[in-house]
Amino acid sequence: MREGSNRTRWSRRTAAVGGAALSALVLGQVVLTGPVAAVPGLSIKTTTGPSNTFAKSQPATCPSGTKVIGGGGAITGAGLGQVGMDIMRPLVDGNTYSVTGREDENGVGGDWAVTASAVCAPAPAGLVTVSGSSAPSSFGTSNWFEKSCPPGKHAIGVGGAVVGASNSEVVLEDLRIHQNSVVVAGAEDGTGFAGTWWLDATAICADPLPGEQRVINDSLYNSAATRSAVATCPPGTQVHGVGGEILGGDGQVRLTQMLPTTSTTVTVSAAEDEDGFSSNWKVRAYAVCAN
Repeated sequence: MREGSNRTRWSRRTAAVGGAALSALVLGQVVLTGPVAAVPGLSIKTTTGPSNTFAKSQPATCPSGTKVIGGGGAITGAGLGQVGMDIMRPLVDGNTYSVTGREDENGVGGDWAVTASAVCAPAPAGLVTVSGSSAPSSFGTSNWFEKSCPPGKHAIGVGGAVVGASNSEVVLEDLRIHQNSVVVAGAEDGTGFAGTWWLDATAICADPLPGEQRVINDSLYNSAATRSAVATCPPGTQVHGVGGEILGGDGQVRLTQMLPTTSTTVTVSAAEDEDGFSSNWKVRAYAVCAN
């Protein structure tokens, strides 16, 4: 897959059909290349903001002397499936991971809150953050954008955003971490979106980490109101990076959780919107694990 965006219409159901086979290929994949250096002082900083009905952003800031190497977030309270985590990414200072939640165009009757989680560590060797954006356009249904790391570096963290709608009418569906790149995908919700929108993607990159591997786990693939998947790092390793995606949701399923729930696990959850969704779908959790 080359760096860039896909401007043609495509089906998330097609991606979901092959999900089990993909997981079988990459589950526990070892991706070590070249010399490695340990990442000491790893920690996870999690914060939760106020509970109300307003669009809001929540930061999680790393302790002094450390940098963000991964992150994620969650929505809690009312309106799960109607509140989108439309922006999830590290800020330009490299010290903070920020998550923004917004209601869909129908609004939510109750209060909800945003949680942000940052994976923090003293800067590993070769740490660099690179970002890019797809071209603004009216895509019709869905689109993806890939951002590659500089040569010789691995992607250990991901950030993404859907930009252009004033509320959660375009759903941030995917924040995938591949070995050398990240992929961000979005889809218009069930009522569509007449305006122009685009995707931002951020890759947190570093030299290969000691014992580095990517663990991927899928939920069941069916039609259910909610789905969750947990990716667990092998013994002796810890979570360094977090990713997740919805397969088959067609813009009618929103992420409600994508964050490190312990030092060795990443949990990804999603919920159908208020109208439900009759087709099959699932979620996939990504954990970048290292010693």
